[in-house]
Amino acid sequence: MSNNSIRNIVILGATGPIGIEITKPLLNADPPFEVTAVRRQNSSTPWPFLPNPHLQEVAVDYTSTTSLKQAFLNQHVIIEAFNPSTAIHQDRIINAAIETSTIKHIITPDFSSDTFHQNAGELLIFEPKIKAQRVLEDLVGQRNDLHWTAIITGPFFDWAIPKNLFWISPTTHKLTIFGSGTQRISMSKLDIVGRATLAVLQNPKDYLDRLAYFADYTISSNELLDMLNESDIDKQSWTANTIALDGWLSTATQLWEKDTADGVEDRLNSTAYRMLGTYGLFDEENRYGADFGDRVEVGFGMGREEFWDVLWGVVG
Repeated sequence: MSNNSIRNIVILGATGPIGIEITKPLLNADPPFEVTAVRRQNSSTPWPFLPNPHLQEVAVDYTSTTSLKQAFLNQHVIIEAFNPSTAIHQDRIINAAIETSTIKHIITPDFSSDTFHQNAGELLIFEPKIKAQRVLEDLVGQRNDLHWTAIITGPFFDWAIPKNLFWISPTTHKLTIFGSGTQRISMSKLDIVGRATLAVLQNPKDYLDRLAYFADYTISSNELLDMLNESDIDKQSWTANTIALDGWLSTATQLWEKDTADGVEDRLNSTAYRMLGTYGLFDEENRYGADFGDRVEVGFGMGREEFWDVLWGVVG
C-alpha cells in the first residue's frame, strides 16, 4: 500500500471536534485528499465546513451495514472520529469495511488516552473503545490487505482549559494538583489529531497494525505550576489546590456502578466519568500509561518555549 494509492478518505463523526480537526489538514494537503464527511441520519449538528470541491457530505444509519457500505464505496481509508458511544456499532462498521474491497486502512476510534494499555479496563470509561478494539482484532484478519492504526494523543489541553475541564483555571490563577503532582502526563493541542492523521496517511507503511503515540509535551503538575510562576508576563502568582487521590478510584467506581444501576445514559458528563478519567491520568505509578513521552513518534513534540507560548495563549 503506497501513499499514492490513498486519496479517498471517509471520516465517521466528521462534524465533531475531533473530526473537524482531522478534516481541515486533509483538505489543505498538497494535493488535497478527497474527503467524505459522514454524520448520522437526522443529525442536528450544524455543518461546520465551507464549500470545498474536495469535500462531500453523507448521512448514514449506523445500525445498517448496507448504509455504511454505501458510504464506504470507492473509499480507501476509514477514520473513526466519532463520539465513544458510537463505538457500539463497530461490528457493522468493520464488516462493511471488509465487504468493501477498496478500503485498505482503518484509523480506530481512539484519539485520547492509551485505551490499549493492559490496565485500561480498570477505569471502566474506556469499555466502548476496548470492545471496539476486540471487534477489530476479531474481524480485520479476514482480509490480508486491510490494516489499522490507533492514534494515541493524551488530553487536549488547549481545548479543555477554556471549558474548565483541565486542571488549570485562568480565572482563579489556581492549578489543581492531584496527589503529589509528580506524575508526568503526555498532552497535546487538539489539532494534533489532524497532524497525526496526515502523517499516517502520507506514510501508511510506517504505521501498519499498531499503536502510534503522538503528543506535544509531557509535563507534571508541579512542573506546570513552576512554569506558570516563572513568567514575568503575568504579575499575579499562581497557587496550587491539592487533592489527595487516596480512595479516589474506589469512590469513582462506586459512583459508576450506581449510575449503571440507575440507567444513566450520559456517561461523558457524569461525575464518575470525570473522576475515573482523572485518576487514570494522575496515578503516580503511571499504571494507565498517561506518560508516554518516550514513545512519541519521530518529528512530533514541542520544546519548552514553544509549549509555553501555546499554553500562555490559552491561559493568558
